[in-house]
Amino acid sequence: MSTESWLKVGLPAFPLGFTVFGAWLYWGENPLALLPPGIAFWGLGVLYYLFTHLYIPNRRIPLILTIGAAILWLVASITSHNLAKFLTSPEYSGVVSLLLNRDFGFAYVCASLGCIIGLVNFYRYEPLIVAQSQADREQINQEE
Repeated sequence: MSTESWLKVGLPAFPLGFTVFGAWLYWGENPLALLPPGIAFWGLGVLYYLFTHLYIPNRRIPLILTIGAAILWLVASITSHNLAKFLTSPEYSGVVSLLLNRDFGFAYVCASLGCIIGLVNFYRYEPLIVAQSQADREQINQEE
């Protein structure tokens, strides 16, 4: 993969870095409830990038994957909201109570699935996008 490819896929991850930096390092707050929506949205952003730059004829898979990732993002967001309520409640007593919380499991499972879907498809389709971009550049250079 080229540096340009990693830059394209890395840019949507900046909100995650800002969440960790702002919430955890600067304010000293617990960022666990803020991370799942960002992780899931990063996977959705990668899919959006891939399937707006690549046409796959006669296939519905890009549409289904994008809708699936959007649903995972929605579930991760809703359960993260509930997780934030739990983290500020008296029921939260540490890591064990967090890991046993149902919202923690749903938030991070959905976020992980959304992220993995984006990464798998990035590794699968990015070489095709790079090859097409290089072919387009060569064609433009030949016309000049």
